[in-house]
Amino acid sequence: MAVKQVAADFGMHALTLSGPTITGLRRPLDVPGELSNRCTRSTYRGVNGGLRACSLLSVQQWFLAEYPSGGGMSGATVSLIVAIVGVLGTLASTVITQALSQRARLRELEQAERVRVAEQKASAEQRKVDQLRSCYVQLNARARHYRDAMLAHAYALKLGSADTEAVEVSTARRAQRDARNEAQMIASEEVLTVENRVNLQLTFAYRHLMEVAREPESSARLTQLDHVIGLLDPLIEKLEHMQALMRVELGVAQELPVWYDP
Repeated sequence: MAVKQVAADFGMHALTLSGPTITGLRRPLDVPGELSNRCTRSTYRGVNGGLRACSLLSVQQWFLAEYPSGGGMSGATVSLIVAIVGVLGTLASTVITQALSQRARLRELEQAERVRVAEQKASAEQRKVDQLRSCYVQLNARARHYRDAMLAHAYALKLGSADTEAVEVSTARRAQRDARNEAQMIASEEVLTVENRVNLQLTFAYRHLMEVAREPESSARLTQLDHVIGLLDPLIEKLEHMQALMRVELGVAQELPVWYDP
C-alpha cells in the first residue's frame, strides 16, 4: 500500500475523532453571566488538552489495528506520520482555544454594553423626573407667591400707602411668568389645564388690582379692593387641585384626593 494512501487514511481518522469534539465546543454552556464565561474558558482548556492527548492515542491505536505490519512502511515513517498528526492536533487545538476565547470575550463585551445602555436609560429617565419635579415645585411656589403678593398689596391699599407691596407684586408676577414658560415645555396636559385656570384668575385679579391702585382713596375704592380680595381668596382651592395633580404625577401620592374635582 502506498505511503500517501496510508497517510491520508491516518489523517482522515484523526479528523473523524476530533470533529465531534470540535463541534461540541462550539455550543455555548448553559450557565448564565460571568460564571458562564469562566466555565467556558476553563472547559475549553481542559477539553482541548484532552483532545490532543486522546486524539493522538486513538490514532496510534487505530493505525496499529488497521495496519499491524505498518502498512508497508518503516517504523521511522510511521513515527513521522504519528508525529505530524500530533503536531497538527496541537496546532488545531491552539486555534480552537483562541477562537473560543475570543467568543467568550465577545460575550463579556456584549453583556457590558447591555449594562451600560440600561444604566444610561435609567439615568436619562431620572434626569427627566428631576427636571419635572423642579418645574412643578417652582410653578406651584411662584403661583402661590403671586397670589399672596397681590393680597398683601390689596390689604396695604386699604390701609393707605402700598409702594413696597406694589414692587413685590411686580417681582412675583415676573417669576410666575417665567415658571409658566418652563412648564409649558415639559408639564403634562392635565397640569397645564389646571394651571391655566389658576393663571386666568390671577391675571383677572391683577388687572382689577392695578385699576384700583390708580384711583384716589374713597369708599368706592375700598369696595373694589374687597372685590379683588374676593377674587384671590378662592384661588387657594384651585392651587390645591394643581398641587394634588402634580404630586400624583411625581409619584409622591398614589391617587388624587377624594375632594379633587377637575
